[in-house]
Amino acid sequence: MCTRVRASWGYLLLLLLVWVVGHPVASSPTSQPHYTSNNEEGTLREILAGRQVYSYRSYKDVQIFHFSIPPHVSQSVYNFTANDSMGCEPRNITIFLQAHSYPVINPDGATYPPGLWVNRSRMYEVHLRSDLKPALLSVQYPVAGDWFMVAFIDEASNRITQAGLFPSCHSWLQAKVTHQQQGDVTTVVPEIHSHQEIQLFQNIENSQYYRFYVPSSTWMVMVNISNCLAPEDKNASCPINITFRARALPDPESTDTMFHNCSDEEVGNLCTVEFIPEEEAWHYLQLSTPPDTPVQLSMAVKLYFCDEVGGSSYHLLSKVNLGQLCPEETCVNFDTTFTIFTNDSEELSKTTVSPEEAESIVFLPTTKTKQLAAKNCWTRHNLVKKTFGGNFVFEYDLPPNENGSVPLLLDINNTSPTLLTFNLESVTDIGGTLVIELAISPFINNNNTHNISVTGCVTLGRREEPDENGECSHGHQLIVNTSSPVTRGISLPIPFPEPGLWYLTLKPWCYLLNASEIVECSGQDTSILFHISSASCLDGKCGTYGSCYQYISGGFIFSTCVCDAGYRGWGCTDNSQATPNWELLLSTLLLTLSNLFFLPAIILALKRRYFAEGLVYVFTMVFSTFYHACDQEAYVFCLMRLSVMQFCDFYSAIFSFWVTLIAMADLPHSLYSLLHVAGAMIVALGVEYDRTGLWVFVVPSVSAFLVMASSWIWHCKQQQGCFPTKQYWLTSLLPGVLLAASGLICYAFFETHDNYYYVHSVWHATMALAILCLLPPRREKEEVCDEEEEDVEPLSECEAQPIMAEVHSYSPAVS
Repeated sequence: MCTRVRASWGYLLLLLLVWVVGHPVASSPTSQPHYTSNNEEGTLREILAGRQVYSYRSYKDVQIFHFSIPPHVSQSVYNFTANDSMGCEPRNITIFLQAHSYPVINPDGATYPPGLWVNRSRMYEVHLRSDLKPALLSVQYPVAGDWFMVAFIDEASNRITQAGLFPSCHSWLQAKVTHQQQGDVTTVVPEIHSHQEIQLFQNIENSQYYRFYVPSSTWMVMVNISNCLAPEDKNASCPINITFRARALPDPESTDTMFHNCSDEEVGNLCTVEFIPEEEAWHYLQLSTPPDTPVQLSMAVKLYFCDEVGGSSYHLLSKVNLGQLCPEETCVNFDTTFTIFTNDSEELSKTTVSPEEAESIVFLPTTKTKQLAAKNCWTRHNLVKKTFGGNFVFEYDLPPNENGSVPLLLDINNTSPTLLTFNLESVTDIGGTLVIELAISPFINNNNTHNISVTGCVTLGRREEPDENGECSHGHQLIVNTSSPVTRGISLPIPFPEPGLWYLTLKPWCYLLNASEIVECSGQDTSILFHISSASCLDGKCGTYGSCYQYISGGFIFSTCVCDAGYRGWGCTDNSQATPNWELLLSTLLLTLSNLFFLPAIILALKRRYFAEGLVYVFTMVFSTFYHACDQEAYVFCLMRLSVMQFCDFYSAIFSFWVTLIAMADLPHSLYSLLHVAGAMIVALGVEYDRTGLWVFVVPSVSAFLVMASSWIWHCKQQQGCFPTKQYWLTSLLPGVLLAASGLICYAFFETHDNYYYVHSVWHATMALAILCLLPPRREKEEVCDEEEEDVEPLSECEAQPIMAEVHSYSPAVS
C-alpha cells in the first residue's frame, strides 16, 4: 500500500483510529432492524414477522412495513410469503415497495387530483397468493436508509357478510430480506482546503468502488484522475469509465447515476469531471476498465464550497485515518513510505513515515488554510420551519429580519438563479401532503414593454437549474408569468414527500408582449410570493364527498381520504363511479321512512294494553330512523354522536325481539316484569361487547324462545289442550314467522354494498310487520290477578268497628 500526501497543516498528530468515517451519517429515527449474524462475509439478513393484511377499498386499508437498508449494498433480495386462515381459499396480495417514503398508489385505477406530483421515485410491485409459495424481488444497488412497503389483499368483495354466519378468513404476510454488501469500498479523503493535495495511487483491473462524504454548503465535486496509464498500451488514452451516485452504489439503470468516459478526454493521461452533489451525504464512485486491462492512476476528489462548512459533517472530513484510504490489495506499491509536506512556519518541511506509522495519522486542519471556494454561486435562502398543532402541519418562511418580522416578498436576481432550501424530517414529516405555491408579485408593473416569467425547479437532494427553455430534467417544473391573472400563480401538491433537503431553484426571464422572443429584463430584481406548507390529505380536506383521517400502521402515522357516494381517488375527486344524487336521496328516504312500518305495531300494542312493548317499539323506530339518517354519505342528519345512535339502534332492535317473545309466553305478571329487566341488562351487555356479532342476536332470541316454549307447554298441560289457539297459530304465528324468516334471510345472505338500502329497508318492513302479527291478543282484566282467586283473610271484629269522629260546630268569633 502506498499513498503520497502533500499538505499544509498546522499540526501533525499521532492519534487513535477514528471510527466515524466508517459509519453512515444518517440513521432512521425509528426502531432499528434486527439483523441476524452473518453466515458469510458481507451478507446481512432482516426478518419481519407475519402481519395481517386487509382487502383494499381505500388507502386506509394498507399495511405498512418498514425496512432499513445498510450502506453500500449491491443487492437486496426480498422473500415474501403469505398464508390464510384454516379452510379459506388463497387470495391475491399486492405489494408496493419504495425508498424514503410511503408509496403513493391507486390500485383501483382512480385518477389523481390535477397537479398532484406522483411517480417521483422508482417503485417496485410484487404480486403473490396467500398459499405459502414465496415471491422473490431483487433490488439492485438500493439506497441506504428507510424503505417502506405497503401490502393489501387485491380482492375487495362487494358482499356484506354477517359476522358468525360465515367463516372469518384472515391473511398474513411475512418478509425476509438478504442484503449483500460490497466489501471492497475505499474511503477517499476529499480536498477541502486550498493548501491541500491528497492523491490516491491505484492499480485497477475491472472495477473499484470509492466513497467520500460531502458536508453542507458544498457546491461542486471535482474528480481529478491523472497519471492514467495502461501498461499494456501506453499510447492509449485513459480507458476509465466513471460512474457517480449519492447515497448508494452506482446503478446503471438508475436515473440519478451519472456517467463519464475518460477515453473521450483530449489529454490522454488526465481526466476531470464535475458533479453536483447532495449535501450531508455519502457519495460513491466506481472506476471501471475494459476487461483484462489493468490501469494505474492517481485520483483526487475536491470539494468546492459557497459558505463556511461546519458542524458534525465538518469533523467527518477533518479527522481522517490514513489507513482507511484504500485497502492494501488496491494500492500500487510505488514506495514504502508516506511523504508529507507541511509549511506550518512558512517554511516547507518534509516528514517521512512508514506505512505502519501512517495508519494512526489523523489530519487536523489549521486556521491558516482556506476552503476551496466555488465560482458563480447562486443566492441561497435557507428557509425556517414553523410547526403548528397536529400531525404534518408546518410551513417554511424566510429567516426573520433583525426586528423579528418575516419578509412577505422575495426579490430574486434577474441574471442568476435563486435557491430556496428546506429540510423534511424522516417519518414525522412524510405522512401528509407538502404544497409549494409560487406567484409573481401583483405589484409588478410591466411598463408595457415585456412580460416577466419565473421558472422554478423543485428537486430533492440535488439542485437543478432550468435550461434555456425553462425545462427541468429531473425535478418538477413550476412556471408563472404576467401574461394573465390566471398564470400569475401555481400550486404543486406533493403527497407523502420524501425526507431530506429540498431545493426550489427560481430563474426569471423576460419576453415581449406580442411574441415569445426573450429579451433583457428592464430591472435587476423580480418580486415573488411563495408559500411552502404541509397538512393532512389535501390541505386537510377531501372535497365534498370525502373526509380526511389519520391512521397508524406498523407504528407509522399517515393521512388519507375516505370517500363517499362512489367517489374515488387521492382527494375524492374521481367521479367516474359516483352515485347519482337521486340515488343518494332515495337511499336516505328508504332507510329512514321504512321504519314507519313500526307504527301499526305500536298502535296495536297500545290497544292491546302492551304498554312496555309499545314503548320499546317506539324506541326502535326513532333510533333506527335517526341512526340511518346519520350514517348516510350525502344527505346526513345526526341527532347525536354516530356511535351512540348505533348502540341505540342495535340495542332496541334486539330488545324488540325479546319483549315480543316474552309477551307471547303469557307469563304471570311478577315473572313477566323480572324477565323484562333481565333481558334489558343482558341485551345491553351483549350489544356493548359486540354489536355486529351473531351471538348478540342469537342468545337473547333463543333464550326468549325457550321461555316462550316452556310456558306454552305448561299451559297445554294445564288446559289439556292446544295453546295458543289454532286461530292464533294460523292467522298470527305462521305469517309472523314467515315474515321474520324472510327478513333474516335477506339481511344475512343478500345484502351487498350496492343494494344495501333496498335490502335493509325490506328488513325494517318485515321485522315490523312480523311483530304486528306475533303480538298476542289483548290481556283480559282477570290476568292482572291469578285465575284462582286467593283467599282474603277477613278483618277482625275490632278492626271492623267503624271509626267515629267527634264533630264540633264552628262559628266565627264575634268581636
